[in-house]
Amino acid sequence: MVYTADNQNIATPVARSAADKLESELRAALEHARRLTDLLGTGTPEVAVAWDVVEELLAAKARRREKATSSLESYCSLNPDAPECRVYEV
Repeated sequence: MVYTADNQNIATPVARSAADKLESELRAALEHARRLTDLLGTGTPEVAVAWDVVEELLAAKARRREKATSSLESYCSLNPDAPECRVYEV
């Protein structure tokens, strides 16, 4: 089993497969929206819906990135008194 690090966040196999699924859905939606745009132009409802789907998938990807915590954040939530977790006000 392969574990990968993504933006300093350690991904579990389950989280990685969900991220891969979201990424593949986004790629497919982008391709579909581009093809519809080429075929029908920009003024049709079908094209607008296709691009709305792309926008929603991009927003889901951004929310997933915001929710991800780094390994240090996870450690500090479990060990708030650790020296590594001290926060100094300037």
